[in-house]
Amino acid sequence: MINHKAGAGAWLRQRLATGMIGMAALLAAFASVGCGNMNPAPMVPAEAYVSKPSGNLAPGDQINVAFSGAPELNTKQKIQPNGKVSLPTVGDVSASGRTINSFQAQLTALYQPHLQDPTVVVSLETASAGVYLSGEVLRPGKIPLDRPMTALEAVMEAGGFTKFANPKQVIVVRNQSSKQNRYVLNMNDALTGMESSPFYVRPFDVIYVKQSAW
Repeated sequence: MINHKAGAGAWLRQRLATGMIGMAALLAAFASVGCGNMNPAPMVPAEAYVSKPSGNLAPGDQINVAFSGAPELNTKQKIQPNGKVSLPTVGDVSASGRTINSFQAQLTALYQPHLQDPTVVVSLETASAGVYLSGEVLRPGKIPLDRPMTALEAVMEAGGFTKFANPKQVIVVRNQSSKQNRYVLNMNDALTGMESSPFYVRPFDVIYVKQSAW
């Protein structure tokens, strides 16, 4: 006599076991895909914690050139793409790559034969280099980089964080060696008084402040 109840029970147990195996395989597949898609941000390089002087003039910078002995020659110039400015009497002069002090000294020497007081004072009006801020900051946009600046200072230049910001998730994207590197900063430590190392921005960094999850 065939025990149909026992046969049905064995069949049911086999189906349940097969289903459990299939579910386990499916979960493993999802876990594998998830891990494969994870792209953790690289470690912040040590050089990012070091201030680099940004005093060299560059194409696109707008400068003021003031003549102590001949104020009628005072001029505001934008450094041309070829790195030069066009000045009264002396013509085109290379400015790109020079510090303001060295450029002043060069101009003073050039004007020595032409002016009784050849002293020239050069000041930076607007820097062409800058960093770009987006996300949860009050004033997204470009911040001129006319001095060594930390990422937190750049955020503050943009008006600071909005009430929806997550200071623990600030992304810095930097073009370096033909690659885009992405660094994740936690600015909450500095804001709450905890000891932290400053992250110095470089020209044309992009800073994105993420929104809080709550």
